[in-house]
Amino acid sequence: MSFPNSARSLNSYMNKPKSLEQLAREAYCNGEEAVVELVHSLGSKLKEEKHRRGQNSTNSSFPSSRDLDAKKKNNSRKDTGRKSGGQTGHKGSTLRQVPNPDIILKYSPTNCGCGHTFDGSEEFIDSTRRQVFDIPKPVVTVEEYVSEKYRCPTCGEIHAGDFPEAVSAAAQYGHRLQAHVVYMMNYQLLPYKRTAEMFKNLFNISISQGTLRNIQHRFYQKIQDPLDKIKHEILNSNVVHVDETGFRSEGKRNWLHVASTDLYTFYFSHHRRGKEAMDDAGILPNYKGLIIHDFWKSYYQYDECSHSLCNAHHLRDLQGLIDCYGYQWAIQMKAFLSSSKEVVDRAKEDGLLEFDSNTIESITVIYKDIIDRGIKEVPPPPEKEAGTKGQQKKGKAWNLLNRFRERPEEILGFIYDFTIPFDNNQAERDIRMTKVKQKISGTFRDAEMAQAFCAARSYISTAIKQDLNVFKTVAAAVQGVFLL
Repeated sequence: MSFPNSARSLNSYMNKPKSLEQLAREAYCNGEEAVVELVHSLGSKLKEEKHRRGQNSTNSSFPSSRDLDAKKKNNSRKDTGRKSGGQTGHKGSTLRQVPNPDIILKYSPTNCGCGHTFDGSEEFIDSTRRQVFDIPKPVVTVEEYVSEKYRCPTCGEIHAGDFPEAVSAAAQYGHRLQAHVVYMMNYQLLPYKRTAEMFKNLFNISISQGTLRNIQHRFYQKIQDPLDKIKHEILNSNVVHVDETGFRSEGKRNWLHVASTDLYTFYFSHHRRGKEAMDDAGILPNYKGLIIHDFWKSYYQYDECSHSLCNAHHLRDLQGLIDCYGYQWAIQMKAFLSSSKEVVDRAKEDGLLEFDSNTIESITVIYKDIIDRGIKEVPPPPEKEAGTKGQQKKGKAWNLLNRFRERPEEILGFIYDFTIPFDNNQAERDIRMTKVKQKISGTFRDAEMAQAFCAARSYISTAIKQDLNVFKTVAAAVQGVFLL
């Protein structure tokens, strides 16, 4: 029995270090059953490789930036049939004239065709108004503070006027400029070099990257009390979304952790991904409510809180099994989760706070029936061979099915309790802009600056959620006034 050389590449899919040809010869010598077992094993390995290579942002946890195809497949969004842009009945906003403009420029006629020259003494008939909205030319103003000294006429002692507390150097940048630095670097996500170029191009200020770093550090130190308040509010929330993602610092892969609600956001940078980092962040060790996450095992080390899993992740993972294996249980489970969310959303719109026990029981029966079908459909993992070390690989299909079987309360929580979200999109949205920052700026030069960015971004994200003007909130914080 001979095999083409191209088949040798399948050797990488096998757990044993033997070549495919060696395995085939051994199976051939051991009889028909061994050959059939080898064929099934190769088929399973090929499906796993197909699954791995076919993963994208619609059927796995991969970000959209890793998609190889320009056009995504299996978009989970439903076609509404509406054209893009403003819809019929939408109240748009148009630039309109104001009653009291800042500057009024009048233009009178100069000459008439008959030869008359207008001088303003003629009869006035009417006027037409047009307004131009613009911003003033960027100008830097220098405020000088003078401490005057006087001699007391009674005792002869010399006294000097006190400078304002914020004026501490012979020459320094003011709070508005510092607010612009914090705003541009942490909200508009400009890197150091481009921030310095912006000040040079707009204001003709040659500000060094070291000065920008010092401004960032001072802001980080000033907002420690508001950050403690943010953590306190998150700890007192009934539901908290948590997530983590890669975050480069000092040229190495670190981790960005987030804990958030619809009103508060807290970011934390750490060199570890698991429990050590979560303990140092100081939220999960003290939290007693419900956390929404994506089944990262480290979260289960906190047993004082309850857990609920992100079904957006489940929908993508199920789509991956559908794309690769075509499992019917995965098709049914995806349809079940999607339709259940629609039913819950309609119930909320109708003012319901929860389903009755009969409805919940009916939904649970459907869920269990799908799981039973999956158990019959998905091949069980092979038994671990004697003498081998480590855990036996069970495959993504079996692991996902087993998760649905063992954790129904954490997956169906949004059905049992309408206050539980269907997914963990809140945390994923909060993480998204920090990933944009990394794409623009690359790595942070040191851990302290990574933490400073996380702190500033926590403050800004919380301000956005509370409908505060970001720049005004930052400018006030630079002066020690906190609007949160």
